[in-house]
Amino acid sequence: MNFLLVHGAFRGGWAWGEVPDSLRARGHRVEAPSLLGMGELTPPPERRGAVHLADWVAQLAHLAHLADLRDIVLAGHSQGGMVARAAAAALGDRLRAIAYLDSPLPTQGRRGVELSGPMGDRALPPADAWMDPVPVPAGGGYTDDVAAFINERIGPTPVGPSLDPMPDPEPTVPRHVAFCDLTPPGFPSTLARAALDDSGDDYDVFDTAHDVALIDPAAVTDWLADIAG
Repeated sequence: MNFLLVHGAFRGGWAWGEVPDSLRARGHRVEAPSLLGMGELTPPPERRGAVHLADWVAQLAHLAHLADLRDIVLAGHSQGGMVARAAAAALGDRLRAIAYLDSPLPTQGRRGVELSGPMGDRALPPADAWMDPVPVPAGGGYTDDVAAFINERIGPTPVGPSLDPMPDPEPTVPRHVAFCDLTPPGFPSTLARAALDDSGDDYDVFDTAHDVALIDPAAVTDWLADIAG
């Protein structure tokens, strides 16, 4: 089975921790890229410009084409779930399943800026703006070591992808959803979880903080491997 793992805001491919190597040890092919402008690809302030959701979708589709990935389990963590949802149509018949890990569950036409609750009268930032990261505090499910690992690596996130509406309908492949019990209220994933509670839809739960792949990589590896079958 092939896995394409998409990280969340302020992070890079490093945010999947040991999960890619653990999946490879089970015989799977795994790609966990840093999205354009993220991770080690973050440009200096004077060279930052607008990045759009379509840029990230094109990047993932191009990677799948170059690596000849088929039967893909496309997994998105946090904001990466929004990116995975947008990339699903571009992957077409290469896609086998989509997995949302403590992420929003956007419907067609919704924008990332709307997934934490009503916008009210808040002014939107320009499309070429970038948001600085907020350090992860130790405690609340994070050990000192994990918090330090994250805080040494986090970087700014382009705002543009969160201003772009979700381009396509829900993919018709199987959908798998998991949430983290210790994610603070107000995260887009907590609102998505509440919506599934209201609808009665099933999901899995990890008893960890938001960055579960770094906190409990074995559990995330098992979850993804089960999806692959």
